[in-house]
Amino acid sequence: MHATPPPPRRRSPGRPAVSSREEIERVAIRLFLDHGYGATTIPMIAEASGVSRTSVFRYWGTKSEIVWGTFDLHTRRLSDLLDATDPAEPTMRAVRACVVRNLALSIEDSSLWMERFALLDSSPDLRSEESAHWLSWAAAVTGFVARRHGIPESGVMAQSIGGAVQAAFLAVLRSWLPEPSPSPALLPELDGELAPLCDLLQTWLDTLGLDPTGLDTTV
Repeated sequence: MHATPPPPRRRSPGRPAVSSREEIERVAIRLFLDHGYGATTIPMIAEASGVSRTSVFRYWGTKSEIVWGTFDLHTRRLSDLLDATDPAEPTMRAVRACVVRNLALSIEDSSLWMERFALLDSSPDLRSEESAHWLSWAAAVTGFVARRHGIPESGVMAQSIGGAVQAAFLAVLRSWLPEPSPSPALLPELDGELAPLCDLLQTWLDTLGLDPTGLDTTV
């Protein structure tokens, strides 16, 4: 005779199972904000979501990927958007449009984007990783400018432009933190804040005679 299989384990009442990646992510971000990133464990996330630890690891290999995975996707998409721009469009106008468009897409993709940013910007446990990820974001702009104009990616001009745009973007996001629920309605503010900086940087490129072909037009 075959042994009778044990009855399925019942979930705790009042804690329905979470079925999607974004819903588990929402639970995790809320736990990180409420209890701190360091104090929140994968078992805690699984318990609060009503799923197994295996289910959590099915989506993310490590706890930090829950936080940084979507941010890194945001950075990669920024590079893709920049590379797809019309070569005839002024460089810094293209950068400005892509930065705003990319954030709009990220907000559309996930209502958690600003909550994640609040966590990244405030958690001491994540601060050691923060610089590397933001440098990657700046490098998306740096690399685009360098390729567009045939200048060294490690040079002063490309690095300065990437760093300046990243700093402005970060400052705008921080200014939105007091908002109870930042929304796409704030995107024109980002565009407006980036406009004078990008215009100034475009003038710098134009003054040095660097057109998008990489040729010196001052000769």
